[in-house]
Amino acid sequence: KDAEVLYQKRKQEVRDGIRPEIKRVATFTFKELSEKYLQWMHGRQKSERVKGYVIKQLIEAFGLLPLRSFTTALVEKYQTELISRGLKNCSSNKHLNVLKHMFNKAVDWEMVDAETLKRVRKVKLLLDDSKRLRYLSREECQTLINACSKHLRPIVITALNTGMRKSEFLSLTWDNVDLRHRDGFIYLNETKNGERREIPINQTLRETLQELGKV
Repeated sequence: KDAEVLYQKRKQEVRDGIRPEIKRVATFTFKELSEKYLQWMHGRQKSERVKGYVIKQLIEAFGLLPLRSFTTALVEKYQTELISRGLKNCSSNKHLNVLKHMFNKAVDWEMVDAETLKRVRKVKLLLDDSKRLRYLSREECQTLINACSKHLRPIVITALNTGMRKSEFLSLTWDNVDLRHRDGFIYLNETKNGERREIPINQTLRETLQELGKV
């Protein structure tokens, strides 16, 4: 019924001499988009050099392929090729993120329609395998402490020797510190998970807190 109504409306517009404008997107290649994107990116993106390297590889893969020819399957195939080349997930994701942003700009610049962008954006990123815990060495800890100002040094030493969260050591008061006993503790009552925590005080931290208590 909606189609019939629209058909009758179009017929009436023709009878009235009204010709609705049909917007058609010209055919642009991926290489043309890349050239325009590289010009736009210059001076706007901090990671211009890295993105330029990624775009160079994208051009090698897609070159003169029309933008409207991009499909979800095509982009997933490229993602699979990156994996087979041994790239880490974070590196593969970087390629995909650059490609998606390029197509975002292509829609803004009327180089491709929004439907093509939807197909490209359907491809999901891989699980990021670059996130890992990193621990400072003893030498790095000492370098960090030496670089601190006088008022900041006790805070950093407390953080390094307790593993407390930022909010915990910045809100610490003397009421929560026990230096009277040989095995001293820092008592945290209002923790993130609502449980009481007791953090042992080692000799380094004890000396720091005792010195701080004299001020």
